[in-house]
Amino acid sequence: MRTDVVLNVKCADVPTRKSLTSVLAPDNEGAPQGLKLSAGGSGREVEFVATAESPSTSLSTALALLRDIALFQEVWLLSRGSPG
Repeated sequence: MRTDVVLNVKCADVPTRKSLTSVLAPDNEGAPQGLKLSAGGSGREVEFVATAESPSTSLSTALALLRDIALFQEVWLLSRGSPG
């Protein structure tokens, strides 16, 4: 059985989307056999697709991406600093 998981993320602006995509774009090295990752997007939206031979691999990959996106958001917000 082949499964696909698609995550669509809307960023605050285009530079943020480009940064997120560059940081999380898969290199497909070291991925489990049968797992294919892709990333792309336009405007403020980025799309991550995980295709795997098992639902558990697709789901765990999606969860890992969500954790990485949350970490990116924390670092991004901290790096922007707050006034005062």
